[in-house]
Parts: sequence; C-alpha cells; structure tokens
Amino acid sequence: MTIKDLFSFKSERIKVLHFTWFAFFVSFFAWFSMAPLATTMMENMDWLTAEHLAALGICNVVLTIPARIIIGQLLDKWGPRIVFSGLLITMSLPTIVFAFGDTWIQLMISRLVLGSIGASFVIGIRMVAEWFPPKHVGFAEGIYGGWGGNFGSAAAAILLPWLALTVFAGDNGYRYALAFTGGGLLFIWNPLLFCRSGYPP
Repeated sequence: MTIKDLFSFKSERIKVLHFTWFAFFVSFFAWFSMAPLATTMMENMDWLTAEHLAALGICNVVLTIPARIIIGQLLDKWGPRIVFSGLLITMSLPTIVFAFGDTWIQLMISRLVLGSIGASFVIGIRMVAEWFPPKHVGFAEGIYGGWGGNFGSAAAAILLPWLALTVFAGDNGYRYALAFTGGGLLFIWNPLLFCRSGYPP
C-alpha cells in the first residue's frame, strides 16, 4: 500500500479508512476545543478564573481511561462501526451543553463526560485492523492516527479562534464555535455507520 492508493476511492477499504480517520479527526477537534477559546471564555464569563480552567483541563481527561476500557468491551460485542457512530452521537450532547453552559456545574459535568471521547482512538485502531491485511495495517493505522488525532487537535487550535472571531463573531461567537464541534460529531456518524453493509473482507 502506498500514498497513491489513498486516492483509490472505489476501494471499500480506502473509503472506510477515510471515514475512520475523519471520525477520529472530528473527535479530537471536539475534545481539544476548549484550549484555544479559554481566554475568550474568561473574558465573557467574569466569574471564570484560571483555576476553573485548570480544573476543566483535568476534567477533560479524567474519564478517558475508564471510557477506553468500557468502549473496548462494547467493541467486542457490537463492532467498531456501531460503537464509533454511537460515541459520536452521544458526545455531541456534552459538547453542545459545554458550549452554552453558564454555570460551573454545567461546564464541569459536560467537560467531564466529553473526556470519554478519547476512547475514539481504540475504536479506530480496531476498525482499521479489521479492514486491512497485516502487511498494510501499520501504514493504514499511521494514516488513521496522524491524519485523525494529530490533525484534529491542530485544526481545533487554528480554526476555532477564527470561527469565533470572524465567522460567528459577537459576544457569543465562541459559544457557536464550540457548538460547531458538536455539529461535526453529528455530521460524520451516518456515513461511518453505513459505509458498507456486512463484514470487512
């Protein structure tokens, strides 16, 4: 498998790889959405302090490890397509709650729950491994991990401030930018789930 093969969109394997890394991309985009907008949040919520943001940063990762264990069990039962789609739909809710949260409890609980989206890593690794033979799985998982997680977190840092300040603008621009990430989670689940009926080759 080569870079050229990544553009063979008639291949079901390649389509699945692209759907999977993009689902991972959107997951990390939502997961790392708070950091680039933290200063704006403090400016618009006069009660929010640096200590609050530090606590939210901790909340953002607390449930990631247990979530990966639980997601691993669900993978064994339902398979990666259903579990990935279910995770994206479920995590869109705390993402949107966080975007429009006005109290510490709302922000803390939504960010705590949203930390579970870090389990998306486990799902994609399993899905790619099912669809690619051993001699190609390393390359495919490198594309999945690099284009998905790394690009996703980088894109959040670059695009969210621009969305908040330029596209949505206004006092609530950061809220709409955060909510935009929740919309992204809802956007990708359907093609991921229905990219193929049946089992991998």
